[in-house]
Amino acid sequence: MCFFRKKKKQLESVRETKSVPYQTIDATKAEPVMPIKPAPEPEKTPEPVAKATPKPEPIPEPKTVSEAKTAPKKPTEKPTNNETRYQGKYEVFPEAGLYKYRLKASNGEILIVSQGYTTKSGALSGIDTLKKNVVSGKQEIYTDKSNFSQFRLMTSTGSRLVAAGEFYDSEKSAQSAYESVQKFAMTDRISELNQLPKEESREEVVSLKPVDENPNGKYEVVMENKQWFFLLKASNGEVLMESQGYSSKSGAYSGLENVKKALEAETFRVSRDKQDRYMFILYASNNQALITGHTYPSKENCLAAVDSVRRFGLKAKVVEL
Repeated sequence: MCFFRKKKKQLESVRETKSVPYQTIDATKAEPVMPIKPAPEPEKTPEPVAKATPKPEPIPEPKTVSEAKTAPKKPTEKPTNNETRYQGKYEVFPEAGLYKYRLKASNGEILIVSQGYTTKSGALSGIDTLKKNVVSGKQEIYTDKSNFSQFRLMTSTGSRLVAAGEFYDSEKSAQSAYESVQKFAMTDRISELNQLPKEESREEVVSLKPVDENPNGKYEVVMENKQWFFLLKASNGEVLMESQGYSSKSGAYSGLENVKKALEAETFRVSRDKQDRYMFILYASNNQALITGHTYPSKENCLAAVDSVRRFGLKAKVVEL
């Protein structure tokens, strides 16, 4: 009895041991899942991904964008671009029965006031003429007997006065003013004014009293610096007026005849500059400025000079030197 029970117990233990390999077999079947532990391999994939992110290299892209942004700014820094650095403007306005234009710098300073034109369209055309001759015309500095200087812009042939600047206390200042005109002249900004404020009006038509003509004056026709001029002198030798320069002697004599005709018509106007000095301007029948007189400290002095020109100018003899 005891032996049988023992044996039975041994058999049961044998069965239990036999079931062990069955359990290990199940374990071995699960073992193939173990190779899945290479799941760390996906961890390797982040490495190339992390390295791949710099591949687009966004750093150079901002550079090209910044370059593209800075590129258009360069032209605005160039001094030649008057639309950016030199924002001058023209103003067209009526004055003393004529139309004129004036050129202003960006700070509002008046750089040039034109001669008079019969119509507004004539003044607008005068702006185009100024622009053309700023590039190709002739510029000179004129100093009057009071030692005030102004620049004068002539056509390329020197046959016609295009524009004259303000009077300054030195030739250097007059030249500097012309250089400012060169900077601002090419602007396309034009304003048309119905009238000027009274305090800004520069020129007026004056009423003249009769004078006694004197035949003792003389015109001197001279050549200086390869240009021809004529001067009107009183009987005491005082210079009363001077012409612009002409490229030929015949041009000077033709200009003199035009001046005599204008003296007969008495087409004088008195102008005031920004320093409150006065000068007379003698116009031809077509409103072209023929003579710009000397500067005077008062309007009365200027009108006295006009009377002297009328007194000696009509009957003066002509002398070629």
